[in-house]
Amino acid sequence: MDPGRPVDGEPDHDTQVERLAQQMSLLLRRSRSFMRSFAGHVHPEIDARAYAVLLVIAQSGPLRLVDLADEFGLDKSTMSRQISALLRLDLVVRRPDPADGRAFLLELSPGGTRRLAEVTDARRQAWRDRLAHWSTEEIAGLADGLARLSADLPPPPSPEQPPRRP
Repeated sequence: MDPGRPVDGEPDHDTQVERLAQQMSLLLRRSRSFMRSFAGHVHPEIDARAYAVLLVIAQSGPLRLVDLADEFGLDKSTMSRQISALLRLDLVVRRPDPADGRAFLLELSPGGTRRLAEVTDARRQAWRDRLAHWSTEEIAGLADGLARLSADLPPPPSPEQPPRRP
């Protein structure tokens, strides 16, 4: 049987790809709302974007601003505004980069670590609650599929080199 041909009564590959794209778009919209609700618990003055930056710093350890900008596909000035807000709120600290005397490494402050840990526990519980009726195999399958999809996606374009238009 040709894997590209639909079996009678089954949608074809292109239809399923379009369905996936629609569901991913819906998931991303709802995910932003989910992130906004947790961002406010870290600090009332940060938004979902700053919360996402905080999560990356927490997960990846000390990072340079340029590395964060690359991770999010933003230019340095945009990322600098996010980092300035996190520094002002004492959620992040910066220290000299031992590998480059001109650069700084960003890491969570002790207060940022504490606040993020509290919110992370609540976020994990929210996920456990949402997935309570899913089997372990279903959760693992979704996680595996998302990991595979993420690995297949190109990194965000560098701000200095905008994506090509067809």
